[in-house]
Amino acid sequence: MKLQSWLDPEQIETCLAAAAGHRLIDSGLAQRVRLASLLSAASGPVSGETLGRRLGLSRAAIHKHIDQLRSSGFAIESSTGSGYRLSRTPDDLLCAEAVVPLILQSFDPELPWTAGLPYLFRQTCESTNLLLKGAESLPSGAVAVTEHQTLGRGRLGRTWSDLVGKEIMFSVLLRPALAPAQAHLLSLAAALGVALTLEGYPELAGKAKVKWPNDVLIDGRKVCGILVEGSMDADRLHWAVAGIGLNANGNSAELQSIIDEHADEGSEKRPQPTSLEECLGRPVPRAPLLASLLSNLTSVWRRLESEPAAVALLLGELSRRDALEGSV
Repeated sequence: MKLQSWLDPEQIETCLAAAAGHRLIDSGLAQRVRLASLLSAASGPVSGETLGRRLGLSRAAIHKHIDQLRSSGFAIESSTGSGYRLSRTPDDLLCAEAVVPLILQSFDPELPWTAGLPYLFRQTCESTNLLLKGAESLPSGAVAVTEHQTLGRGRLGRTWSDLVGKEIMFSVLLRPALAPAQAHLLSLAAALGVALTLEGYPELAGKAKVKWPNDVLIDGRKVCGILVEGSMDADRLHWAVAGIGLNANGNSAELQSIIDEHADEGSEKRPQPTSLEECLGRPVPRAPLLASLLSNLTSVWRRLESEPAAVALLLGELSRRDALEGSV
């Protein structure tokens, strides 16, 4: 899988302007993304004066944004007389400043929505689904991301367990132009979007399988779970929230022990967990992985709304990845 890299500062500026014009990014986040992109593109330290001049901000404002980036996990060094330097790429961070520059690569202002914009990040929350359910002021495509859920849950009310800093947990708000009878397709399309993303790693070609209706497996072990909730009446689907949890770099034995602590009826029949790191034999940078997930999810969900043949194509793609094919 080719990891996404940040656009150069000029490209970032163009994309930010388009997203800000649609009120998908606030000014503070836009300024921090611009600042981070300048530091990322620089070959050495950059003075606060130079950064302020490039961004039209005071040195005090630059210092404030630097502090916020650091508190979000950015490794920014500073030295008197030299300025600021980004000492390592923020490719494992899930904060907006690390992921939005990657999302902007696939942002098309001519399309009605993009999964990942607006971007809400919470270090800890009860549940990313709860953050978005009933959020009338947010547009379709809004995403909520966290490092830890205190009340995370899966299908049928089962407990969702997570390893802080190792996984990717997020929810996307949708307002799809689908009939109520088609609501179940959102979960299936999400599973396909996840499978397509995993198949981007050459080592996983042909290995990602979907266990209906909401699990994605690799070699028979669960790497991702999906929970879609929504509101509908007899005439239309008002909104839906798709919650997705993917084990990127966790230890499956550790995760299994946590799952066992919260075991409920039928847990012994569920697939054992795994992680991408265990499948690939190396850690997975989470920021580009999340951006790729959101891009693929945007594509599969939009297709459902806009292409008459989308349902048949979706079911065909899922059939080829059916984890239960051949089972009794």
